[in-house]
Amino acid sequence: MKLKTLLLLQIAYAVMGVGYNVLSYLSVASGGQPFSATAPLTGGLSLALYALCLVPGFAGYTGIYRVLMALSIVVFGYGGIIKHLLNYPDGLGVYSSMTAYVLAIGINVFGLVLNVIAVSGRFEGGGKAG
Repeated sequence: MKLKTLLLLQIAYAVMGVGYNVLSYLSVASGGQPFSATAPLTGGLSLALYALCLVPGFAGYTGIYRVLMALSIVVFGYGGIIKHLLNYPDGLGVYSSMTAYVLAIGINVFGLVLNVIAVSGRFEGGGKAG
């Protein structure tokens, strides 16, 4: 896969994650339940920060990019996947629906796969030292 394609898919992951959190915030603002236990503002800001971590990749600094993606695996692997899985089945009450639960995990599994590809260097292109 080309680096540009990988980065665009990672942007798509960030947009999906931010979108999930925006919708969760809107649910709360209208008197409903948040989609998950993650505070919508915290979740949205963390994914916006993740998107900023893609800048070195777009600039061709693949070494820095790969290190940042390794950190992302730890942060989003735990907070975005493991933490949600640990809520099953007893903690499902913190989710607005089973769909919200599955989406929370699914979006983050998509991002995890992309981050593993990035860290392992399984892409073509880039090339500046750093």
